[in-house]
Amino acid sequence: MTIPNYCRLALILTVLVIAGHLEGQVDLSAPEPEDQTEATPSSDLAPGAPVQTRPDEGSPVAGGKISAPFYMGRRLQLSASVNGGYDDNVLLIPNGSPSWFANPNVDLGYQFGSPRLALDLLARGGIIYYFDHPGGLNYDPTVSLDFTLAYKATPRLTFDFTTSSFYGAQPDFTTALSPTRRRGNYISSQNRLSARYELSPRLTSVTGFFLSALEYESSAASGSDRLQPAFSQQLRYLWQPTTTVSGAYRITVNGNQGGGGESTTQSLVAGLEQSFSPRFQVGLHSGVQFRSGGQIRPYVETSLRYELAGQGAYGLGQTGRTFGPQSGNSTFIAWTTDYSIEESDVQNRTGRETFRTNLLLNYAMTERISAGLALSYSHGDNGTNNQINRALGGSSTETTFYITPSVRYAITPRCAVNVGYNYIDVSGGSNSTASNPLRFNSYTRNRYFAGITYSF
Repeated sequence: MTIPNYCRLALILTVLVIAGHLEGQVDLSAPEPEDQTEATPSSDLAPGAPVQTRPDEGSPVAGGKISAPFYMGRRLQLSASVNGGYDDNVLLIPNGSPSWFANPNVDLGYQFGSPRLALDLLARGGIIYYFDHPGGLNYDPTVSLDFTLAYKATPRLTFDFTTSSFYGAQPDFTTALSPTRRRGNYISSQNRLSARYELSPRLTSVTGFFLSALEYESSAASGSDRLQPAFSQQLRYLWQPTTTVSGAYRITVNGNQGGGGESTTQSLVAGLEQSFSPRFQVGLHSGVQFRSGGQIRPYVETSLRYELAGQGAYGLGQTGRTFGPQSGNSTFIAWTTDYSIEESDVQNRTGRETFRTNLLLNYAMTERISAGLALSYSHGDNGTNNQINRALGGSSTETTFYITPSVRYAITPRCAVNVGYNYIDVSGGSNSTASNPLRFNSYTRNRYFAGITYSF
């Protein structure tokens, strides 16, 4: 099955689930709520961003921590936004062309929680239209889908399914499953199916299957397509009421079509997760990765999440995630870092050692005004420590830096305006050689924007 067919099938199944759910919901009987002291299992060795960000304003949109709790009932919300501004490097190349742009979007959010079933959907569609048409480029599509489903089959057994997909041309600098330069439109999709079984009140087994896919529309970029299935087994032990320790094994098949060949990466990881309160959690996972071809490298992942309820009618409140302008007026921080072996973004290369950190911060200054900051930094080395990279002429490094400060003002509980700035710097490292294709494609971009959002 090809990547487009797979993504199309996943989308159809998701739509059918939602459609059937909207038609009629039958509440299933179940025991009374249990003590949920231990939080839902972590991403299980899936390093990456706390969230992705909108290309125009840096606010959360896809890949974020969205989870509808059991017993929450049903919520449906629709919002629309229009942003516009000036981009000094639309094509993301050295000495690129500038253009004014307009960015209309529509967001749909749906949440449901019953005693045995919980689901969370966040979908977005829009375009970025360029008035000066640099290089013949008229617009970029921006389509994303995030869907989470949890089902309690028995009091001890819970199934979880999550999918996060994006279609467009704008790079996502918070994850390895994205280009860092323009290569035309692409589809990226990350999917996980897991089964969690409580072996005892303190010991839980989590078995997971993962599938990551990346495919470009352009045949010139098809050499960087990827299809990566993975399997993991994790044991989690509730050591203290607020402390969980874990151990996990994971194997990933790296199907890179760019000439790097198929390889496998095996990981052994120990973890510690501490919950200081229902809104403040930290985690540390570390271990070792073994990649076919001789690479043996450490693995480290840290995470910090803190959330403070919003203020009044303009804030988040006590009920969880909201959509539209209200979501901007709460105080929260999400910060992750990881050091691991990732797939290279350079065609014909393999096994990039990468340090990556992502920060998303929002501060509610008043009931109506909030300030946000989205920041991502990564440094990757396509080293000489494996046979393929040595044969291709040595090492090459790449550093990316992405930052978006913004301010939002809520005119009413349903309508808000925003203004902000986005800066991107992508460059090859100082030890890059003449054979490094990244060396000649370093670029920077400055983007200024303002807009309005209305929630129906």
